[in-house]
Amino acid sequence: MATRLNHILAAILTAAALLPVNPADARGIPVDGYAAVVNNRVITVGEVLAQIQPVRMQIETAYEGEELEQKLAEAYDAALRSLIERALIIEAFARAGGSVPDRLVEDQVSSFISERFNNNRAAFLEALTEERMTIEDWREETRNRLIVSIMRRREVSDRVVISPRAVRDLYERNEEKYRTPEQVKLRMIMLQRGTSEEEQTVKRAEALKIRERLLAGDDFAELARTESEGARATQGGDFGWIEPGSLRPELAAVAAQIEAGRVSDIIETESELYILKVEARKKAAVMPFDDVRGEIEADLRRQEEDRLYAAWMDRLYRRFYVRILEDGQYTL
Repeated sequence: MATRLNHILAAILTAAALLPVNPADARGIPVDGYAAVVNNRVITVGEVLAQIQPVRMQIETAYEGEELEQKLAEAYDAALRSLIERALIIEAFARAGGSVPDRLVEDQVSSFISERFNNNRAAFLEALTEERMTIEDWREETRNRLIVSIMRRREVSDRVVISPRAVRDLYERNEEKYRTPEQVKLRMIMLQRGTSEEEQTVKRAEALKIRERLLAGDDFAELARTESEGARATQGGDFGWIEPGSLRPELAAVAAQIEAGRVSDIIETESELYILKVEARKKAAVMPFDDVRGEIEADLRRQEEDRLYAAWMDRLYRRFYVRILEDGQYTL
């Protein structure tokens, strides 16, 4: 239960990390003390470590030595910056005379208990106790999360305006990005070529008989299921829609040229024999504007939100006192 709550709390804290930051130079991470001060709000090292806990195991699994130390330090710096920005947002909300109704906070807490603890308040309180938190601590965390959400919407999301002309202009400037390459709907029969000259003679004769049956009208998929030694034999040799260039060169050249509905000659490689059938073709084309308009608008919205958020943070950093503390303790 404690681990579950810890992950949930970490997720809430992570949600407040509104922008990635440039990591500091590689260094160790302090083990205790104050990490930063925002006006009179203190951010402790423990709070920062709690936020990086969900990714710490992944980092420790993927890296070692100096690179591990650097990645942990980068994660620490990113988490610290997100907590500083969270504190700045809460400070700005307070300075503006903002308030979150107790009823709204309690509704959020109740919803959380219902969703994550099956409406078992006793289990929730037990989990809080194991985490050395009180219900008031949790209410305060919930209130702060609501403040960040309210302020983010007010200062960023609600200010984003993306014009239809901007969407169209981006599409026209990046036409190649929305170009789909030529594709073929491909089936394939593969036989191992064999190692000895005798084996190779037998296998080639077998491939020739298979091709003759195909030309005589036998179903390609059925023959692939019974005769192919390839990985997709059970699927009737079906590779679906595929770009010819993604195949090995000997196959790509044939797949790019053979007419739809035709069966290829036998294609010999160093160790295999192949027979291909192109069932259909799609020409290279630019995706219609209406098909990608939503994607483009979403990209522009994200870019504008990032710009507005960065400008907002710059104003808050200049408006309020922020001090990042280094206490000289560098081991985990």
